Amino acid sequence: MKRVQAIPALLMTVCVTGALLFPAGAQAQTDDTNVPGQKNANRDITIEGWIRRAKHYPGLAAAYFTVVNKGHEAHLISGVSSPDCAAIEAFHSEQEVTSHTANLFSHFTIPADMTMVFPEGGYHLICRNFPDTIKTGESVPLTFKFLGGTSTTVNFTLKD
Repeated sequence: MKRVQAIPALLMTVCVTGALLFPAGAQAQTDDTNVPGQKNANRDITIEGWIRRAKHYPGLAAAYFTVVNKGHEAHLISGVSSPDCAAIEAFHSEQEVTSHTANLFSHFTIPADMTMVFPEGGYHLICRNFPDTIKTGESVPLTFKFLGGTSTTVNFTLKD
């Protein structure tokens, strides 16, 4: 019985998320800065993290982090970027990576009053074309963009 009830809830979540991410053609030109409940995302959410080079894959670095949403609204991460990375993708150490996995942080919801950890061995970010010029102990800025138009830039320390 619980399984049957979970399916409509899952379908509703997928439909609502789809409507937010892929609005109808007439709405496609609306900017996302006027989304109800989203204007404080950069104040409600704090992020701490660190980054390290991938030992066996030159030019790649893995970023591990914790996200805390202290607000009373869920917020959606709509993208992650860095001037030190040609591209940033999601990755899971123990699972097959697909295009859906790689794009996870382009539509990732952080529930209200929630702490989420992205540790070694689990989901984390991969930085492509990571430069050799950055040394251990230096900072790598990562900018997290949120639905609603706000963003926050966090300095991730490069560790061995």
